[in-house]
Amino acid sequence: MRPYTIFLLLLFSVTTLTAQEVLTGLQINPVVKQKFIANDRLKSVKEMTDTLPIQLPFFDDFSSNGIYPSPLRWSDRYAFENNDFPYFPPNLGAITLDAINDSGMLYSHAVPGPAAFVADYLTSRYIRLDTLFTPAPRPLGPSDSVYLSFYYQPQGRGRPPQTSDSLILEFFRPAHDSISPTDTIPLPDQWNRVWFAKGMALDTFYFQGNQYFRQVMIPLRDPSYFTDRFRFRFFNYVSLASSSEPSWQSNTDQWNIDNVYLNCDRNLNDTIHPEIRFIERPPAMLKKYQEMPYLQYCDDPTNEVSDSINILISNRDLLSHVSNYRYYVTAPGGTSSKSYNGGNYAIPTFYYNGYVNYQPFAHPPVPFIFPIGLEDTASFLMTHIVRDTATGSVLGDTMQAWQRFRNYYAYDDGTPEAGYGLTPAGSKLAYRFRLNRSPDTLRAIHVYFNQTLTHANQQWFYLCVWNDNAGIPGDTIYSDLVLTSFADSLNQFVTYHLYPPVRITGTFYIGWIQTTNDNLNVGFDTYNNSQDEIFYNTMGQWNNSFFSGSLMMRPVVGKAIPLGTGEIPHDRLSFVLSPNPVSSGRMTIRLEDGNRCNLRKDLLSLTVYNLTGQAVIRSAFTPSVDVSALPGGIYLVVLSDREGTLTGTAKLVITP
Repeated sequence: MRPYTIFLLLLFSVTTLTAQEVLTGLQINPVVKQKFIANDRLKSVKEMTDTLPIQLPFFDDFSSNGIYPSPLRWSDRYAFENNDFPYFPPNLGAITLDAINDSGMLYSHAVPGPAAFVADYLTSRYIRLDTLFTPAPRPLGPSDSVYLSFYYQPQGRGRPPQTSDSLILEFFRPAHDSISPTDTIPLPDQWNRVWFAKGMALDTFYFQGNQYFRQVMIPLRDPSYFTDRFRFRFFNYVSLASSSEPSWQSNTDQWNIDNVYLNCDRNLNDTIHPEIRFIERPPAMLKKYQEMPYLQYCDDPTNEVSDSINILISNRDLLSHVSNYRYYVTAPGGTSSKSYNGGNYAIPTFYYNGYVNYQPFAHPPVPFIFPIGLEDTASFLMTHIVRDTATGSVLGDTMQAWQRFRNYYAYDDGTPEAGYGLTPAGSKLAYRFRLNRSPDTLRAIHVYFNQTLTHANQQWFYLCVWNDNAGIPGDTIYSDLVLTSFADSLNQFVTYHLYPPVRITGTFYIGWIQTTNDNLNVGFDTYNNSQDEIFYNTMGQWNNSFFSGSLMMRPVVGKAIPLGTGEIPHDRLSFVLSPNPVSSGRMTIRLEDGNRCNLRKDLLSLTVYNLTGQAVIRSAFTPSVDVSALPGGIYLVVLSDREGTLTGTAKLVITP
């Protein structure tokens, strides 16, 4: 298991230095906000109803690639389903409770610290605890040994909850009569607190138990819970900075929850949920960048592609499983295809051996380069697959991501977990990039700014470009006084065009010089680390950043771009499969309302992959697909357009 990066435990501490780097939480979650705006047919939480109770077992590992909790299991959508904030979760994806509501904004009832307020809720639908329906209906009661289990983690990649903050679990007891020998007393609906955890930093949490996520097991023994209207909920208390520190009044106190499981015939030792899973999302196959200009890549592809990548896999069973790992890299339309097969390996149990350290699985090589072309852009779909090789086993996992080449450099992945700034006035920030094809033309700079509670970061600043001086910023070759701005587009970046465009050679730097003491609050990606490329100057000397992560600033190079054009949109196609699981016959595909209104369905393609990476169904998009010929197991359904700029994936389970 990798040691926890120490700076993550320190980066959110408030200091009193007069010249410093500062890192804050987010006032707005751009991913949630965009989903909320795009899907205006979503009902408000108050309007959501839960008239049909669900049955046992109840399980959610939050790996559906959604944003809101699944309405199949949860009755509200305040919490944020993601794989950005959890740190070493049990499997890829978790649910995060913080200070931001379902519209992506800080709660309207938020108050300045140190007072704490209730923020997110995660509430289950009504659950039938009166009857067990499988294999045959029978009454369910306390003697059936019903347990609720879950994993939780404070902070993750976000900000640590304070000791005055907490994560709380409550059980719902429906209205009922309390009968005694002498009287009958009607009792109203009631939420009962059954568990809580005090806030703390992740390093403290880890040192207490030597694990990043801790599992909790809670028995249900009260007979009043065993009705057709049982439910449970998590919620968190949050405390913001005080009124004297308005720039710190932003999202904070994150809690991550994973693998929520409620079922009967369990006990305190029933802590194992056998699965072979990926833990972190697919890494980029480039050495330094998440994305880069295609023509710059093509000029030196060998030195831009990584020699190997890092993959985290865990076997959460008590037995080892002989498994196969492989990955595929394909271009849209099948014009190019590369693959790697790591062979078979007996993956030992995570509980004694940790994550897989077998080199062909954990650090697979990249024995190829992406195709070279004359186009301005290119996209390649990376598919990673691990599966148990035993006959009939459904243990395994699949994950996908796009490796994109556009007209900009990006160290970040497009999602901020924090905000970065400097103080005092006159402070400088420089971000280093390197050209392969030199000289080139710097046309624009994409910047993501976090909005703050009082818009205190909407300030004038000098947008600058420097050349290189022996590894640090040299002469200023461009400077323009501009104003902080915000975007509501999907990618949330603002484009600053350079007038005139700047001729750049070799190594160059983009950044800013401040005109005020205020924090500009630029988006900061703590998932990907380009710390060595970030320089700040607050006291007359350039220093490397103290913080591990990547600034959300992207230089745009190459051909001229139209005035006012933002970043090239990378849309995610959202769709729902039903029924899922499916036992036979046909599955239907429903495109969600949040997709682009001008979406051309006739330009979409559909592919179904099995756990070996084989395409078992490939066709143009159709809302109904016959899967009766496929054997039982786990499949990946992929929809994409011809250029690969619009894509979506969903897991399909076929039962025998």
